[in-house]
Amino acid sequence: MRTLSLFGAAFLLLLCTNLQAQGEAAADSTGLPGDHFSLEGAIELFKKATSPEDFEKLLNNEDSKVNNLDLNEDGKIDYIRVIDNLNGDAHAIVLQVPVSETESQDVAVIEIEKQGDETAILQIVGNEDLYGEQVLAEPFEEEKVKGNKEKG
Repeated sequence: MRTLSLFGAAFLLLLCTNLQAQGEAAADSTGLPGDHFSLEGAIELFKKATSPEDFEKLLNNEDSKVNNLDLNEDGKIDYIRVIDNLNGDAHAIVLQVPVSETESQDVAVIEIEKQGDETAILQIVGNEDLYGEQVLAEPFEEEKVKGNKEKG
């Protein structure tokens, strides 16, 4: 009898843990198209890219797992165009999906503003139509803590 109750308790614990994990995954999802494009992933690819053309190739590479948009609902992952707009010391790099021959949908804009000879502010802003509200992501620098041991 005691073995059965231990087994039952373990089973209930496992079931509750599984339901909680599913609930957390559902909480991360908004149900909007922006769920299928990672702003953080786009920033990481942008940091690796050597040019806007290279960035476009990286974004549209299936292995990157950043883009899974299907805005025109044709069952295929949409191709994202990268359009670089320069105005003085500021860049606005628009990530755009052509949804038809005459219409395009902006997915996000990477904003870069030069702050000095060697510094700039970079952020990516998701389109409110796809994300539901203004969603932005910024890169962060990894720093080492000085001392006897290296720490992240």
